[in-house]
Amino acid sequence: MNRRLKDTLVVGFALFSMFLGAGNLIFPPYLGLHAGENWLPVLLGFVLTGVGLPLLGVYATLRSGGTIMTMARHVGKPFGRLLGLVVVLSIGPMFAIPRTAATTFEVGVQPILPNVSIEVTCIVFFACVLFIAINNSKVIDRLGKFLTPFLLLTLFAIVAAGIFNPVGHPGAPADPVYNFAGGFTEGYQTMDALAATMFAGVALASIVARGYNNREEQLSLSIRCGVLAAVLLALVYCGLTYGGASATDVFPADIERTALLVQLTNHLLGNIGTYCLSAAVTLACLTTSVGLCVTCGEYFNELSGGRLSYKLVVIITVLVSLLISMLGVTAIINLAVPFLNLVYPVLMALILCTCFDRFIPNKNAYIGAVIGAFLISAVDALASFSSLGVSAGWIDALVAFKASLPLDGFGLAWVLPAIILAAIFSFIPRKTDTTAVEYSVYDEGKE
Repeated sequence: MNRRLKDTLVVGFALFSMFLGAGNLIFPPYLGLHAGENWLPVLLGFVLTGVGLPLLGVYATLRSGGTIMTMARHVGKPFGRLLGLVVVLSIGPMFAIPRTAATTFEVGVQPILPNVSIEVTCIVFFACVLFIAINNSKVIDRLGKFLTPFLLLTLFAIVAAGIFNPVGHPGAPADPVYNFAGGFTEGYQTMDALAATMFAGVALASIVARGYNNREEQLSLSIRCGVLAAVLLALVYCGLTYGGASATDVFPADIERTALLVQLTNHLLGNIGTYCLSAAVTLACLTTSVGLCVTCGEYFNELSGGRLSYKLVVIITVLVSLLISMLGVTAIINLAVPFLNLVYPVLMALILCTCFDRFIPNKNAYIGAVIGAFLISAVDALASFSSLGVSAGWIDALVAFKASLPLDGFGLAWVLPAIILAAIFSFIPRKTDTTAVEYSVYDEGKE
């Protein structure tokens, strides 16, 4: 095996392991169960935001200069700082990290050790996370070389059983909400597109550390690692979604996401399935949590100019995540919905603009696209509060207006406003030139 291929596999597997966390395992079966025989369009929507968008996020981040700040530079530094803060907090101590520990308890520990409390589980879980993440220089190698291969083997057993020996056959859809648009927006819950803007820099730094000094070579290898991670994610999603769809006549529609994953695995693999699932979930959540803690530590260390040490930020992140994790998976998911509905369209608009940057002569278009996406995402965020008992006539009016926009049925009502405002802002002369890229991660001067 040549060096380039070996490095692609190690970093690509590590990137996959960081993406493959709690949401990636508990959401696909739940989607399949509710979609039934319509599982394929639901899966397509989920894959677009759960795989395609993170891959575009990795590409856009690397192409723009390697960080979320460089990707947001055409909108403005204050926006870049705010977006970076929002992303890091959401994939860090607010939602993603706590959910990994809560899922470990509900799926990995409780079915085997029912007498162990969530408090004990979360304390042990975050003690392991802290031990691995505190020395961030070897995180990528540890994840890629040791944990990920075992994770892949355990997941393969579950996915293969779901495809070749399903518990039943896909039946009638349990809920019409779970269509393409439902899968599309459910993909937000993985938070992988948010994480992609940060993980891209982690992967790139590992590639630079391996001696790749040519900028184009670094980009090429990073993108190949991203594609490998995306393919592995898509395969896992397909198997888990179909496994859930084949169980429409076996489990009730109101079953909890974590309970469905546990019981589905027991039906597929018997008692040994419980232990396989426990190992897979624990490793998936552990690797993701470690990657996110490393990202938080490095981000706030750099943002503060070194005044906040990496180790201190990691410790604070672990402590805050520990407290929130004790709320449980369902509570964390419900709290995240309004926030993700607000942030995701804005991030999608920014990623797409970055991917098509060469065709955008006036970079003010970035500002218009972000504003257009934000106006519609704000309506979605307000509508999400209805599940918490918050309602008002003016919110209903805004939701009705959004429903009248093209592509709303696909979860893309923000696209037309983003395009219109991007076109309008393109006619506004740009006062300063911000097109120069600052490659903060690359080795400067080595082409």
